[in-house]
Amino acid sequence: MFCSVIIPTIGRQTLSRAVQSVLEQEFTPEEFEVIIVNDSGDANSLPAWQDIDRVRIIHTQRRERCMARNAGAAIARGSYLWFLDDDDRILPGAINEFWSLAADSPQADWLYGGIQVVDEYETILAERNSGLRGKSFAQIMGGAWLPIQSSIIKTTAFFEVGGFDPAIIGTEDLDLCRRIAMYGEVANTEAAVACLFRGDLWATSTDYVRAPADTRRSRDALLDEPRAYARLHSSTRGDYWHGRNVRVYLSTINWNLQQGKYLKAAGRALLTGAAAVQSGRAIFSRQFWAGLRAEHVPGSLHFIMKDLENAGRQ
Repeated sequence: MFCSVIIPTIGRQTLSRAVQSVLEQEFTPEEFEVIIVNDSGDANSLPAWQDIDRVRIIHTQRRERCMARNAGAAIARGSYLWFLDDDDRILPGAINEFWSLAADSPQADWLYGGIQVVDEYETILAERNSGLRGKSFAQIMGGAWLPIQSSIIKTTAFFEVGGFDPAIIGTEDLDLCRRIAMYGEVANTEAAVACLFRGDLWATSTDYVRAPADTRRSRDALLDEPRAYARLHSSTRGDYWHGRNVRVYLSTINWNLQQGKYLKAAGRALLTGAAAVQSGRAIFSRQFWAGLRAEHVPGSLHFIMKDLENAGRQ
């Protein structure tokens, strides 16, 4: 089987739309499945499509979405995993697009396409595609956005890195992407393959208060890996990303000082200097300093939401 689409749900009304967007794909039926992970605590809240052969349903009883997604992956039969939220949907032809991309890039562990940000009226608010290909650890550590809603992940790679980390809340998808990019490659299609819902009716269970701390914890843990520094350097392309590398290490100095890990902070300071030295002539460019100073990477969801917020005030 090519692909397993895993949809954790807390019983939102948009679930049926998400499921139908998969079932309506013009793709060989035997080559994909839909796994609904009902984390709502209500076993009787699912509609009639639960009886369709390609739909499998399990119940996780409010274990939170990392556990729900891992549970879905544990029973998946597909060579690739597609994690979709219950208020998002995939676009017509999306699985076919990934089928072709997987054939062209069999070495890639993380395959992704463009994503449309839409509101409750199906108005496209923004469309993004980072266009990253190959070794992209530096870019992903530096904040580039590869939306999980528009990505499929090689099943073997998912389990090799341990799946979603339940200790990371709110940015668990970014954490997973970082860990896979540490060892593997990414592949990209220019086509838009999924819709991410944002609008006046959008609601989330994500704890965005703790998310920034979890992001720093995730990044710091990856930098502890023996090959992290070499992988960052080998995947850096362009002056801007040299600047982001330096910022990544700088941010972990403060994090470790706050945690009382002074020796570790000193080690990070040395690596910050090494990253700056390895940047070579890049440090004299404006792009380097733009990458070093920027809080977020252009094109990321942060800027999309800021733009929408500013537009709403006008």
